[in-house]
Amino acid sequence: MGMTPLRTNSPNGRRRYTNPPIEEALCEFRFNPGSSWDPTIPGKLQTALGNEYCGKPREQRAVRVGLHVHDDKSADLQIGKGMAKIQLATNKGTRLVGVGPDTLSIHMLRPYQDPSEPGEGGWEEFELRIEKALEAYRKTVEPISVNQVGVRYINKIEIPSASAKVEEYLKCANLEVEGLPENYTNFVSRVEYLFDKYTRLVLSLGLLGTSQNSINLLLDLDVIWRKDDVPVKWAEVSQIPNELHRQVESAFEAIVTEKAKELFDAV
Repeated sequence: MGMTPLRTNSPNGRRRYTNPPIEEALCEFRFNPGSSWDPTIPGKLQTALGNEYCGKPREQRAVRVGLHVHDDKSADLQIGKGMAKIQLATNKGTRLVGVGPDTLSIHMLRPYQDPSEPGEGGWEEFELRIEKALEAYRKTVEPISVNQVGVRYINKIEIPSASAKVEEYLKCANLEVEGLPENYTNFVSRVEYLFDKYTRLVLSLGLLGTSQNSINLLLDLDVIWRKDDVPVKWAEVSQIPNELHRQVESAFEAIVTEKAKELFDAV
């Protein structure tokens, strides 16, 4: 996705954009409940990760997104606070590791892929950070097993025209309906797609705002794997994020149009 346009010299043949729309990429692991939460765990994890996350720790609450249906059958997208985590940050504050009761998350904030440093960023860096954080957590906390893994990309797409049609940029947006006014002031949608028994894609789309010269869109893609019935070996867990990332990447490429890719400077 803005994550990684085919370029012959790209690592692993992944797609890259000069200006990807990614505001935040994150990978979250949830574990089967083990021992009770120990408030010293964040400090121990920071030590296990070495000098990489040496910024000042901070508290963060996860965002919960849900669709609320009213009695009159109307619906709206609701955003609320989830469980608290302690975030460990790099000096620049653009790379984070979050830890909370039976949960671990790894975050890559903008810039996800810095065009001035083509050898850094992107999935190659993200995957390595995921592997290191998961191994440090496993050794520090010794959880029983993993029951859920998610890879999520939150994209902000800025269309440089206040009169643009959203569906010209996103195939999943079909806002014009015969018999209704052409002008709309807001929209939100949330759709879940099943890949298989254990894996689903949660696609959230909405209008972030408009100005005289632009339209800002939210495109949130979250691929979630969950398996409660059979314990998963640690060697298998480490392979799951890469597969989920591949599914998010494919979903992004299926959703955005060529006109949108021009905004991301596909090369």
